[in-house]
This record gives sequence, structure tokens and C-alpha cells, in this order.
Amino acid sequence: MNIGLLGFGTIGTGVYELINLNKGRFAKNLDEKVVITKILDKDPNKKVAEEDKVARVVTNPDDIMDDPEIEIVIALLGGMDFEYGLIKRALQSGKHVVTANKAVISEYFEELLTIAAENNVILRYEASVGGGIPIIGSLKEELKINRVNEIKGILNGTTNFILSKMTEEGADFADTLKLAQSIGFAEADPTADIEGYDVSRKLAILSSLAYGGIIKDEDVRKRGLSDVRAVDIEMAGDYGYIIKYLGHSVLKEGNQVYTTVEPVMFKEASIMSNVNSEFNIISIVGDIIGELQFYGKGAGKDATANAVVGDALYIINCIKDNNFPKPLVFRKQLDKKGVGAFKGKYYLRVDIDSHETFEHALNAVDEVCARKNIIVSDNRVFFMTEPVEADVFDAMVAKIKEKQSECFYARIYE
Repeated sequence: MNIGLLGFGTIGTGVYELINLNKGRFAKNLDEKVVITKILDKDPNKKVAEEDKVARVVTNPDDIMDDPEIEIVIALLGGMDFEYGLIKRALQSGKHVVTANKAVISEYFEELLTIAAENNVILRYEASVGGGIPIIGSLKEELKINRVNEIKGILNGTTNFILSKMTEEGADFADTLKLAQSIGFAEADPTADIEGYDVSRKLAILSSLAYGGIIKDEDVRKRGLSDVRAVDIEMAGDYGYIIKYLGHSVLKEGNQVYTTVEPVMFKEASIMSNVNSEFNIISIVGDIIGELQFYGKGAGKDATANAVVGDALYIINCIKDNNFPKPLVFRKQLDKKGVGAFKGKYYLRVDIDSHETFEHALNAVDEVCARKNIIVSDNRVFFMTEPVEADVFDAMVAKIKEKQSECFYARIYE
């Protein structure tokens, strides 16, 4: 069986090594020879391994799309429009597809699944969420028995690395981001990571699967991480908390969905607080099984390649047994309700440059909660509040930012 590989970057190289160079145990699971025969890359000078006499690099996607001997396409180019077009074309051409592209899956999930079903082929996307963590397959298994009504997790390795370093070393956000970029943990343009788009796309995919209806990135409320400072990490520690960047969705009343991506605080002893660097953790709650947690590397060459090749092996076995899975159909119309279901105590830091700024912040907080602890230090005021609904607190902070934009807040998970 022949495979076409779209993309020969870090993850693509990892997939190539597992399939064509026999790294790992992939070949031991096969009754027939399975190889990558063509690899799409924009660099015509890129070479395959010297000992590989089968694969070759091509620069024209038609060389893969129009090849009738290629049965599986592995799409690892990244980006949105170009890869979406190639995935769609491959499915329409009767080729099975494996991808790790969370942006494409979260935006075109239902459309691509429909095209796959119409052409009697399989679309697999395990590596689009959680890297090497087998969360999508596990979630599908739990849904055979359970109604899943909650998902939350640390889903982005870049932001978790930044927060872990800030916690360990007392460094500030900007310096830690530069470090992450210098060692390859963050992109040159880190917007997707630090503004929450990466997490929201992953959360949208998992929530769509769990709740039976489509949720897109645009449906998820996102708060970025760039306002966090070393003083916030220190203050959280003084209260016995660790700051983490969390994606969280909840299903209520059968079809009401609440979603958020934001900085939060967990107690130092909690499991979430002790997930560091590039590691991820994902929690799902079922009505029968209760809470399950999945932990592992959420990014990286080998972890992600492992998930991609696992999907390819699944398809190969389906073809061999002539036993394709029942097409996934999203039948439920979900009512996206924002963040109203989330409630908790809050930590808030506001930088103050005048008595007027201080009074403005104090009055704004007074309007939403009567009881709070207040500390004033070094031209900053810190609040620890009583429980407040998330949408109410968001609106209150927006009011504070009319006078002072330099502030940070996080909801506390007890």
C-alpha cells in the first residue's frame, strides 16, 4: 500500500522515519508492505534517506492527488486554506486522510466528515488534539456508554512551558516568551498560542465530539496570557496557587454549551498544577465513569508522529478487514451560551498610577462583590474576591480597563 505525505517538516520527518525507515514497531503490525512513495515539499532539493529507494520529494500536489496507487494521504503542512483544499480533494478522490491540522478540523469538521462518508473513505485526526495523548480515540470509546458533560485541560505546550518557567525561575512573561522562541517551543509569531486560538480549536474539536453538535473556534470565548507578570506568579504562590492556561467546556440542560479559554489558578497540590513544560493533561467527565484524566506530551516530533502513524495503521486495518467505522454525524443543535456557567473566586491585579485609578478599580470591584481581600504594594492593587460569575467579572474588568489597561485576572479553581 502506498502513502502520500504532505509536508516534510518536523512532524512529517517523524512520520517518514516511522513508516519508511522502520523506526519503532510499525512494520511488525502489517501483512503487506506499506510505504510513503511521494512527499510534498516546497523545497525541491530536500532529500529522503540515502537507503530509501522508494520515496521521492515532489513539489506539485497533483503528483500525489492524481496518483491512483496512493490510497492514504497524510496531511501535515499546517496552515488553513491550502491544506484544507488538499484534504478535501484527497477525500473526493477516494483517498483516506490522516491529519494533525487542528485549524482545518475545527473549522471544517462536519463538511470533511460528510465528504469522507460520501466517498466511503476514512478521515482520522487523533494528532490534532493533545499530540501523543490518545484522547480522541478514548473519548469516542467512552461515548459508547457515557454521556460526557464536561471537558477541561491544559492543551498548549507553549503557554504551559512559559508559565512553568515563570513559576520556577520568577522570570517575566516577555523574557520567557523570547526563551521559548529561541529553543523552538514558540513560533516567531506566537499569537495562536498566547491568545488562545490553539487551545480553543482543540477544545472545539473535543467538545463537538463529546456533545454531539458542532462547536467552532469562534464559539469559544478566549482570554490571552500576555498580561501575566512575574508579580502575579509570586502573589499566586503566596496564596498557595499556581497559574495555568486552561480550556474548559460544560454541557448543561442537554444542549447548552459554555466554553472558555483563560488563565486560571489551581491549588499547588492539584494534578493540574503539576503538569509542566510541554506536557498536557485533559479531563473528561462522564455520567457513568466519572472523571478521567489523560496525561502526556502534547507536542513534539515523536509524540505527534506516533499519533499520526497510529491513525494510518487504523485505516490500514480497516481496509484489510473491509470493516469501515460508522460515519460520524453531528445531529444536535447546540446553544452556545458563553461563559455564564463558570463561577469562582478571582485574583485581580491592577497597576495604579494615581488615586483616581485606584478609586476607579476599587469602585468597579465593589459593584460585583462585597467581600474581598485587598493588598496595595508598589503602585499595584491586588484583590482576592468572593465567588463571582465569569461574565460579570469580565464586564467589570472591561470597565477597569477604561482607565487602566495594565491588569491581570484569573479565576480560582478550588
